[in-house]
This record gives sequence, structure tokens and C-alpha cells, in this order.
Amino acid sequence: MKGINFNSLAYKKAEEYVFNKIKEMDYPDNHPFLDYPETPKSINLMFIVFLKLILFDEQKIIVDLLEKCKAVEKGKFSNIRFMEGIDEVLVLYYVLIDNLDKFRTVLYEPSGIFDNNKKLEYSLVNEKEHYMVNFEVKTMLCDPFIKENGLPLQDGTVLFKRLVNTDENIEEKFPDAIELKNSVYYSGFKRNIRKIIEKFNGEKMISCKMINIGFVCVHFSTSMEEFYTYLFHREKGFFMDIDWGNLDALVLFVCDAKNDLRLDNIYNMGYINTILINDDEIVQKHLHEMRLDNYVSIGKKVQMDIYNNAQKSYVLFKILKRDGFVNIIPYESTEEEIQGYVEYLKGNEIRR
Repeated sequence: MKGINFNSLAYKKAEEYVFNKIKEMDYPDNHPFLDYPETPKSINLMFIVFLKLILFDEQKIIVDLLEKCKAVEKGKFSNIRFMEGIDEVLVLYYVLIDNLDKFRTVLYEPSGIFDNNKKLEYSLVNEKEHYMVNFEVKTMLCDPFIKENGLPLQDGTVLFKRLVNTDENIEEKFPDAIELKNSVYYSGFKRNIRKIIEKFNGEKMISCKMINIGFVCVHFSTSMEEFYTYLFHREKGFFMDIDWGNLDALVLFVCDAKNDLRLDNIYNMGYINTILINDDEIVQKHLHEMRLDNYVSIGKKVQMDIYNNAQKSYVLFKILKRDGFVNIIPYESTEEEIQGYVEYLKGNEIRR
């Protein structure tokens, strides 16, 4: 997509096609896509337009994705359904953009891959090398401003979160800190992993080589490191207790506040975190080609810095509220780092 011409006839036709489909589907009035391209949520529509260009005549996939992103539940717009649809779009786009020459066939919600009567999110088929990559995608909305009741929007407010049960008196150490009681995701994270594994259970029904990848997409998380604790804590972590079945890799996928057209910033900033279950060289080769090789663990071996970070029983944060931006940042952030982050949010540059 480097050097794409947004004024080209091909792009304009793809954009027109997507806009017309949205009108046909009668999106609800408050849907973010109707604000395109004015807001961060609406800008995700651009990736669907790009998929329309990438997938050529695979129009049904675009329609299916737009239907998923419509996100109407019980007659009303559902933000969680919307983010689930967006995650499917971003993961598919991220994997395809560097591998258009390898995957000429995309199967959306395929069934019959395994003998378990379940549909996967999608499968990419490499007919030349006779293998396919199967994907299952789960979404976790971790926004503490939604999860917590009455969280004060005051710059510099200190917050803490218990990651595992601990006898430490955190309130005594930080008497002014507010506990994020409803923003701990140990059970939800474990449940999503099990749901992913279940999709790949059973005997495969197709004879070609398969790679099975699960994605857990994390939105508005206060800390990626907390998921390391859930997995790798020496006493409470569940990494060693899970039967991973046919799953070859689990990817933690986090979007940045702003993303470039190739989503290179996600990879470069370490927002792709892969737990490699099957350390077969062929699997690693294909994960490298798909930019999914930022490994936090390989087989049973956890990277030492990740393991050390995972031993925390709690984490500290503080609220950033400046120049119209509200976010949660690491407690140890310096004033210089905060100012740099605010300038980044205000500017047009992408973090590298």
C-alpha cells in the first residue's frame, strides 16, 4: 500500500462501493462509520476500503465485514459488537498486506475445517505451497473509564490495579491512589483463550498443512504487562495449565492511538505479542512472513524479561487529562515523556 493514490480511480471506486453498501445496510444514525473520516473510530473504514482493493472480486467478504461492523444488537448500536467487527477487519488486513502474493483465496467464516461443526473467523489459502492459515479473533474492551464507577477525570490522579490476590497493603503504600476494582481481566482473558482453542478442536477435514492462530485484541488496556501476569505468574499464571490443543500460536494484538497504512507501527511498537505454542520451524517461518514473530514465549520457554515483568502482583497508573485528551499512562511516566506523548496525540506523525 506504500504510495497509494487516494485520488486514483481504483480507490475512488472501492470507496464508493463501500459507501453504497453502508447506505443499503441502513446503518444506525450514531454509527462511527457515518463520521468518516473525522474520528479515530470512523477512520477504520479506510481499512475496509483497502480490503476491497486487495481482495479484488471477493465482494461477499466486504459485505460480510460491513454487516458485522454494523453492530446492531436489540435494535441499537453496540460498541462491543462494533469493536469485534473492527478487530476482524484489522487482523485480516494486517496479515494480508504483506502477503498478497501468497494468499489468493480468503475464506470468510469457513466451516468443515475441523470435525467440530464450528465456523472459524477466516482462513487464508496458499494453493501454490498447499497450506492454509486459520484464524479466530476475540475482542476485549478494557476501558477503565467505562468499567469503573465515578472514576475522576483529573490529571495526575494515581490508580492501582491488583493483578493477582495479594496480602500487600497497597493502600498504605499509596494512600491517595484509587483502585481499579472492575478492570481486572484474569477470568475473561482465560475464557477467551479457551473459546479460541475450542474452535480448532477435533480432527482436521482438509489434508493440507494448517497453521492455527488465535488473536485476542485488547482495546484501551491500561497495561499489556498485566496479561503477562495472567499467563506467566509463577503461582497464579495459567500458561502451563492450559491444553492448547491444535492451536499453534496465540497473538495479543493492540492498536495504537494512530496507525499507519501498513500497520507497521503496531509491529514496531511491540503491540504484537505472540505466544508461540508450536515452535516448528515452518510455523515460525510463516509467522515471520505475517509479522507475527514478536515472541514473548516459544514452546514452554518464556522470555526472561517478560517472565520477570509477570511476577508483579499489582500495577500503578495515573490519569492523563490535557489538551482535550484523556488517557491512562504508566505511573512512572516523567513530565518530559507525558509532554512528548501529548504532542504525539496532537500531531500527525505515527510512532515508530
